[in-house]
Amino acid sequence: MELDRPFRGSEVMARGEVSRGRLRGHGFVTLGHDVYLAAGVPVDQVTMARAAMLRLPDGAITGLAAAVLWGAGTAVADVDASLPDAPGTTEVIVPGTGTRSRGDLDVRRAELPDDEVVTWRDGPDRRILRLTSPARTVLEVARRLPTVEAVVVGDALARRTGVTAADIVSLADRHAHERGIARVRAVAALMDPRSDTPRRTRVRLGVLLAQLPAPTVDALVTHTATGQTVGALDLGWSETSSGVLVDRHPAQARLCAEELIAHGWEVASLGREGEQPVAEVVADVVTFLARVDRRRWRDLPDLRGRYPRRPTRPKVWA
Repeated sequence: MELDRPFRGSEVMARGEVSRGRLRGHGFVTLGHDVYLAAGVPVDQVTMARAAMLRLPDGAITGLAAAVLWGAGTAVADVDASLPDAPGTTEVIVPGTGTRSRGDLDVRRAELPDDEVVTWRDGPDRRILRLTSPARTVLEVARRLPTVEAVVVGDALARRTGVTAADIVSLADRHAHERGIARVRAVAALMDPRSDTPRRTRVRLGVLLAQLPAPTVDALVTHTATGQTVGALDLGWSETSSGVLVDRHPAQARLCAEELIAHGWEVASLGREGEQPVAEVVADVVTFLARVDRRRWRDLPDLRGRYPRRPTRPKVWA
């Protein structure tokens, strides 16, 4: 029996592996009634999810803990950092009645159809681990978190699991009578799996909240005549031949932008390799697009075919 994972004290005592006195000593910590863990082992959301399954075997892990288990741990960590006052509880949905939330376990009672639960054998002891499907996980996250934070998690889940906005909307239709479904639909409408980091999701949402034209995420620019790829942008606006690179090293940004500039595109490299606050990045995008718009109109000829000023050469704005 591996004691660095949550285990039932009654089971290990029955097998004679650990005595009651040793369990009550400093070598183990309690994670709930009859659930223990070896002292010194980090207690993260995955550990708490495993402990919750020992305490509530008929339930299913959901919310941020399920998102971590689905591979969206980086997005969940980003959300936790942005919401320091958020409760760090593990959410579990349990069918029936009679189970209450206790301490670090947030229990919600609801019926779970079979297609909204995924089950697998976890770890060397092959214990059952139950968690909500990716679509149901996004639904639960969207109902509990602010919209921007929910989209950050939703983008990561869509990228990791392939869940789509249509899947989430379909599930929302099934739960239309429940609270918070309007927020779920809003999150589904804003999701884009091509935003490959939480910061890029936040920048994209900031651009939309600034009422700028909706960008193409992870835009590939192709040569009109040959169809060959000229370059790629994190956010692109084809109608003005402009785009943004986010959090790139200056040398890498210039390398990415050289071909685009040669084909008449305006490119901005923003973010200072992740050090610039998202609000400042969005403000710089606003400034960049306003500059592009002014240059575009200035470079167009008048009705007589004359330019009010000499056409300007594209460049990298960093």
